[in-house]
Amino acid sequence: MRIDDLARQAWRPLWMYKMRTSLSLLGILIGVAAVIALITLMQSASASVGGRIQNLGSNLIVVTMNPLVQASNARHDLTYREASQLGRLPGIALAAPVDYETSVVSHGRRQSPATVYATTPALTSVLQYQLAYGRFLTALDVAQHLNVVLLGADTSLQLFGHTDPVGKTVMLDGEPDTVVGVLAAKGAFFSVNQDAVAIMPISTFRDWHHVPQVDSVYLRARDPGLLQTALGAVNRHLSRLLTGSNRYTILTQSQILTLTQEIAGLLTKVLVGVAAISIVVGGIGMLNVLLISVSERVREIGVRKSLGARRLDVLMQFLLEAVLVSFTGGLLGVAVGIGISVELTRALNLEMMLQPVVPVVALAASVVLGIVFGLYPAARASRLAPADALRFE
Repeated sequence: MRIDDLARQAWRPLWMYKMRTSLSLLGILIGVAAVIALITLMQSASASVGGRIQNLGSNLIVVTMNPLVQASNARHDLTYREASQLGRLPGIALAAPVDYETSVVSHGRRQSPATVYATTPALTSVLQYQLAYGRFLTALDVAQHLNVVLLGADTSLQLFGHTDPVGKTVMLDGEPDTVVGVLAAKGAFFSVNQDAVAIMPISTFRDWHHVPQVDSVYLRARDPGLLQTALGAVNRHLSRLLTGSNRYTILTQSQILTLTQEIAGLLTKVLVGVAAISIVVGGIGMLNVLLISVSERVREIGVRKSLGARRLDVLMQFLLEAVLVSFTGGLLGVAVGIGISVELTRALNLEMMLQPVVPVVALAASVVLGIVFGLYPAARASRLAPADALRFE
């Protein structure tokens, strides 16, 4: 039998039983769409994060204390003074000690959750912040322990709308603080909203919480070519100061970028694995529907065989039905997956990174799945004896 005759024979029952066909391809559609949407979302997020990290500059160094490591003596913290002195090491241009806290900033009845960065004016230079309103922190703010605060773009928007809040008073940790500036929007860093922040003098924060140590130190090398010199100087100094290198972690921009890419790759594999399960479930559903179709069309198979249809003709017809269902479901899944990817990346303010190979591989996988799960029903139909099939009720 010619391929066009086989195609017509295969398409006719699919068109006659529209509900059954729709249920068969629905599982394939959902699985393919999920795979494309998840891969595209993770690649878009990874590219966005990578771009933001690269924008920080290749001479960024971040020192983070390891609070769970117990020291053999009483010296297991890095003080504010010691953190500030890291800026004097060879190859280092700026050092910004940082303490973190999750809190709520309020103005009147309005409240906004925010990550509080207690630091020095150097942080805005190290992380290359930009201003939307007002000014940055100054050395005088830190020296005089002033109650002043810089607000992130989202925090300012939730508290003051689109108006300039400079000079207004907000409440932070039960203390009144004067807004001296608003940072320009930076966007999300994976699940961390960089615009839901409040930056205040570290001296004021220490007065409130009576903490002598710092959580991290953000450093900037004088030049990317001096990065290794700066790293060596910082590592040697902290090893002597804290009696061991296991008390802290040093990361550079390239290491942070590599780490985020590894995390994104792992998450992508996990999510794609979960989505792939739905494709397999869809294939199993298609297998059940095809088996039911074979049992309902036994007499039809008997008539065709008695009129001269070969075993191969019957096998190819039912196998082609499975391929048509899986191909149609995969094709619709590609369209739906791309549509979902467009909407998700737009909602998350990400540039969509859709690689053409992703929908092609997803569609090919759906076709292969149709062949695999359609082979058994097709073989079962082809093995029916004409006499037995004609007697079937």
